[in-house]
Amino acid sequence: MKMKTLFFSVLLCAVTGPAVLWAQPTLVDPIEVFEGSLDDPANEEIALHWDVTNLTDDTLSLMVTRNIIQLVSPYNLPYEQDAPGAYDRFCWGPLCYDYGQYSSFTTEGYLVELLPNETDSTFIADYYPAGVAGVTALEYCFHPVGDVAAGTCQQVLYCLDAENCALNVDESTIESSPLFPQPVTGLSSFPYQLNGASRAELTIHNAAGQLVEQQTLRAQQGVVYINAAAYPAGLYVLALTTPQGERVTEQFLVQ
Repeated sequence: MKMKTLFFSVLLCAVTGPAVLWAQPTLVDPIEVFEGSLDDPANEEIALHWDVTNLTDDTLSLMVTRNIIQLVSPYNLPYEQDAPGAYDRFCWGPLCYDYGQYSSFTTEGYLVELLPNETDSTFIADYYPAGVAGVTALEYCFHPVGDVAAGTCQQVLYCLDAENCALNVDESTIESSPLFPQPVTGLSSFPYQLNGASRAELTIHNAAGQLVEQQTLRAQQGVVYINAAAYPAGLYVLALTTPQGERVTEQFLVQ
């Protein structure tokens, strides 16, 4: 087992000016890469931890959002007990969240409040390979509710029996433009192009990892419209996936 960390990763932002540094929480020794073997029983459940500290002059109230960068196949998402595939979860504040949940709860009792110079030690990222080799890349963002840009994110590669512990650099066939406007308060649009793919499966999951919408897109190009009136307020993840497993994702907030 090998792990690579990056000490106080947010301090790298100092080159962009003090305003960026003081606006964000700081991650203490965040882990960038986990490498291991499926033959090692200790790797049946991989638990990674780092502290989150407040080096600003203000009190921070933080949630966590987990973003998908790259997944092995099969991946058990949305999670179903006894279904094949790797899966994940994370712990933050008072809870360890359900497998596959995209974000922590946004209500006050579940946010982690950090006073100036205070450190929180509750974050744990759990990854379960479930016998699936390859590279999964997940990103964890620590941020105020509805404002990811004001937070700090860390990408982690989980590499199990992988020949190359790196992201797949092959270009995806499908392309998309950012969903706009954000947050979604009325009608927002998500343009896409399949670029020769026969079809793509559109899925939308809520922050708990539950599937709330699914349809097959066959037009080579088009626009997906998101109507705020059709969704309860909260965080959602939209994904387009081709039969070949190529995938693009977009996170959006409904208010």
